[in-house]
Amino acid sequence: MGELRRDPVVGRWVIVDTDHPKKPGDFKYEQYIPGGGLCPFCYGNEFMTPPEISCFRDPSTAVNTPGWQVRVVANKF
Repeated sequence: MGELRRDPVVGRWVIVDTDHPKKPGDFKYEQYIPGGGLCPFCYGNEFMTPPEISCFRDPSTAVNTPGWQVRVVANKF
């Protein structure tokens, strides 16, 4: 039998199935294969974006090149 519980974050009520709980192994996972062309925000495609405004990178790397962890660019639109 299900159990009625209140979500404390958003305040809504949810029904939880306590008799047949699913485990992570019960779900089918498929490998994600990106498609549809180049992503301008992906690592290695820095030439496709405006110059960086701010960046957390390895000090030995140049501006607007790979070697960053977080990169901020202006919105072109």
